[in-house]
Amino acid sequence: MTERLFKAEGRGPIVLGLSLSLGKVLVSVDPTVSQAEVMLHTEDASGPGADAVLGARVQQDGRVMSVVVPEIANAMVGGGGGMHIVQNFGTVTGSVTGVTIVNGRVISGAAAMPTIQPLKAVVILPPGSSLAVVTTSADAVVAGEIERLEFRSVSGAVAVENARSLTVDTTSGRVRVDRVTGEAAIRSISGSTTIHSYSGTSASVTSTSGAISMTATPQATGYIRAESVSGDVRVTGGHHLSVRVHSLSGYARAS
Repeated sequence: MTERLFKAEGRGPIVLGLSLSLGKVLVSVDPTVSQAEVMLHTEDASGPGADAVLGARVQQDGRVMSVVVPEIANAMVGGGGGMHIVQNFGTVTGSVTGVTIVNGRVISGAAAMPTIQPLKAVVILPPGSSLAVVTTSADAVVAGEIERLEFRSVSGAVAVENARSLTVDTTSGRVRVDRVTGEAAIRSISGSTTIHSYSGTSASVTSTSGAISMTATPQATGYIRAESVSGDVRVTGGHHLSVRVHSLSGYARAS
């Protein structure tokens, strides 16, 4: 097992930037905490995963803190979700040139490719903090009320309990938000987007093939734009708002 703990300089809310190419990001905004911290963890005691944790860089300038975990290339990632292969062009599951995997078992071509355990970042933030996560395939779960969240990923999914402001840009990762009270800007290629309670001032959700589902509250103001090329789109509770829903070949409805 390899771990590293980073603590913010000083106390109070911060703006944290976290770069983690793969694994999982677990975030908790805790009202009882006054000092932010980031714990990086892997079950590996050596190898590329452990090297990435040990090689992580931290920098802080006032209330802005950044933690960057080096990218891992040309490795296999084990875990409960099966076997994944990480190469310098991203993360894939199944077969890639020179490597064959059947039912999560490497059959051939992997002699020079090490197997690593997933990386995990456990983040604890004081109230009023903001967070930006940049990843290739890491999933993120954010509990508590985050002031502002920015999530950029290729295939990572994000689940958010409560955000004042939200910006998400993902290719195939799923987006699930329990509550938004400010602006929301979400762009996805094929991942679905669900916002259970929208009380914000403006929302723009676009997708190519992913489904979009939003529920507005009476406290919401401004406009909602929800558009998909082929995915189904549904917005409810927005009678008092300026609402535009559109899908070229899918089902689109505002009620």
